[in-house]
Amino acid sequence: MQYYESLAAFLDALPILAAEAKGRLKECPGAFRLETPEGHVYEAEILPDGQMAIGCLSREPDCTVVASERDLLSIIQGRLSPAKALLLRKIRVRGQISKLIALIALLN
Repeated sequence: MQYYESLAAFLDALPILAAEAKGRLKECPGAFRLETPEGHVYEAEILPDGQMAIGCLSREPDCTVVASERDLLSIIQGRLSPAKALLLRKIRVRGQISKLIALIALLN
């Protein structure tokens, strides 16, 4: 698992991760939004060809995740499982959670 100092650093690396998983990402096109209580909003969209667009969505998000930057980084870095984070109410998910689960599985 890669270590990232911030959520912004992870999002900067996301296109590289997406390029490595491009063939698999075709299986789960969707629009995603991350929101933090600190007021940050991050958006990413997986296009039907497997490419990933970062920064703006062409449509409403399929799934929005609300969590602190610290908790999101813990999930990204594998120190906190997404299921445990949901059970402990460290993250909230609005929309299609199945799209989020598929994305997490493909990027791991």
